[in-house]
This record gives sequence, C-alpha cells and structure tokens, in this order.
Amino acid sequence: MRPCHSTITPAVVHRQARAALQSALPWKPFGQTVAVADLLDLLLLMAASAASLFAVVRRFFPFSHETAGRAVKANLPDSAQLVQGLLHALYATAALSRQDRRRRWLVAIDTHYLPYYGRRTPGILGGPRKQGTKWFFGYATAVLLHQRRRYTIALSPLAPRTKPHEVVAALLRQLAEQGLKIRGVVLDSAFDSGETFLLLQQRGLAYTVPLRRKGNTRNARNRLFEGRHKQVRWVAWNVKDTPRQVRTRTVLWKGRRRTLLFAFQGWRPARAHGVHHEAARQQRLYRRRFGIETSYRQKNQARATTTSRDPVYRLLLEGLGYVLRQLWVVLTAQLQPGRSRSRAALALPLRRLADWLVRELSGLHPEALSIAVP
Repeated sequence: MRPCHSTITPAVVHRQARAALQSALPWKPFGQTVAVADLLDLLLLMAASAASLFAVVRRFFPFSHETAGRAVKANLPDSAQLVQGLLHALYATAALSRQDRRRRWLVAIDTHYLPYYGRRTPGILGGPRKQGTKWFFGYATAVLLHQRRRYTIALSPLAPRTKPHEVVAALLRQLAEQGLKIRGVVLDSAFDSGETFLLLQQRGLAYTVPLRRKGNTRNARNRLFEGRHKQVRWVAWNVKDTPRQVRTRTVLWKGRRRTLLFAFQGWRPARAHGVHHEAARQQRLYRRRFGIETSYRQKNQARATTTSRDPVYRLLLEGLGYVLRQLWVVLTAQLQPGRSRSRAALALPLRRLADWLVRELSGLHPEALSIAVP
C-alpha cells in the first residue's frame, strides 16, 4: 500500500527519493572514496538543484568531480537495463493501490526532445531547428491520466529512424509488463500513421489522434478538413507502400484559432445521442493529452544539467527527473482528501519539494564556505 504521512517534511522527501533511486540499479561503492549513500545523495542533489555533477561535487562533497564521474560511470549498465531499472523505480514510487491496478486507464503517449549542441554522436536525432540546434536527444513516455493524478509509468529513449508505431508498441509493451489495464490511448498528431492505427485496432484499444494535412494541394486528406463543424464520417486509405487499408472514424472540429481533424475509434457510445456530443467528447479527450506536456515542464524543474555525449548517462538524469516528479505526485495526492487539487499543489509545489530536498542534503553534506586564495 502507498505509505501515508501525517506530516511531510524534508526528511520524508529525502528518504523516499533515495529509496526510489536505490531501487533502480544495484548500486556499488567506488573504492573507498565514494560510498553508495554519497553517490545517491550526489545524484539527488544534482536533480533537485538542476545543476551539473561538477557544480554539486565542488560545493558539497570532499572527493573530486573526476572521481565522482568515474563512480557514476562504473554503476551505469547498458541502456536496456537502465530503462528497466528506471521503470521499476517509477512504478515503485507510484505505489499503485489494488483499486488502481484494477482500473482501466486512459494513457497519453508523446515524445520529448532535448536540444544538443555538441559533436555528433550515436543516438542523436535530427529535426527542425529549435533553440539554436537541429540535433536532439529524444525520449518517449506514457502517462496514466487521472482526474487528480498523472503517473509517468513508461519511458524509452528514441533511436534514429524509429517509426511512430514502433514507439507506441514499445511503450504499450512496458505497460503490459507492469500488468496495467488500458482502455484508451490519446496521441499527438506525430503518430497519425496508418501503421499506428492498425496497431491500436489490432490490440482493441480506443484512440483519439489528430490528423495532419498533407502538403498544400487539395488532395484526399486535405479535403477532410472541409465541411461543417462537428461533422463525423468514416475515412479509409491505404498504408504507404503496402496493400493494407486503414479505416477509422473522424470528426471535424473548427475552433476559433485552427481547425482540427480527429481520428477516433473504440470509445463507448456517448450517453447523449448525436454526432455533436461525440465530437465534443473527442475534443475533450484530446485536451486531456496536454497532461503529458505538463509532466515535461515539471520534470525539467528536477533534471540535472550536463554536456555529456553519453546517452546512458543522459537517460539516467532524464529518468531521475521523472522519479522526483512522480514522488511529488504521490505526496500531493495525500494532501488532496482535505484540500482541492489546486490548493494541494500550492501547498507543496514541485519546486518547493526540490528545495526541501536540497536543504536536507546540504545539511548531511555541509558546503565548505571558504575558497583558498593562491
């Protein structure tokens, strides 16, 4: 069962964060210099202060940053093993109840890209120029959407030339390994490929995905964006370079700023009859997908910085940010029975939880408030 605390303190935050991180990997001490407890506290301080390994070691630890870097590298497994360890930590931190494990969840899946400015290295993804670069480290995540809780429960690094349906299949496989029941998936428009729709239909999952326009000509896809507001119709097309055909329902939503075309299927019929109610429901389902965008912004508040080209080390820092965010979700959920959701978040925002963690760790590892002058 999920542990419940009568009082949430910095010591409670530190204890649970260290336990979650320790469960991710079989940590080992590095010689007689870096103990396991120091190594875990180092990584937590990096994440909570959003600082680099060099900056944290110079302030709070007696060993050098070279020693700390070798200690972290000595504990890093390959990418597949690290993914499994981070998934275990995320699932253990969520501490889903028996009722949660019986629930049929709505899942949001999306990809997240971090800009990279260094020399080209394996694992780097190319894309449109953004934030001064066209190279990125990419990650795909799946979030369980609930009215008051959003658990990040699946994580996978993106390899170059990975197709959208392969990303969805990998995350759904991780959810199945955890024994979670899924009733529907909400995706971004980047997943509007025919292979993705066929995958979801074969698995019997409901879905809502916005379709993109194809070019600037008046082709078959772009003609679907013409019509009346809330128009529902069936659409079929052939998968590229294959004889297979995709058939799905679509609804046209003409908003104030832009026109959206949603592909959907598998949801239970709406209680209120009529296509207008079905169109409004699909638009609401897609709006719930923005919960995963919120998780990215929150994760960035607890993500250590680095200039390393090592994709495994970067994956560790990325996963640790999600673990701390998951801990924040669990602790604020304990405040909700007596408070509204917004008041619970105001009582313990994620940035405050990170500051508590920094204060607790800086007490265990006092900073040397002096600098020798040569």
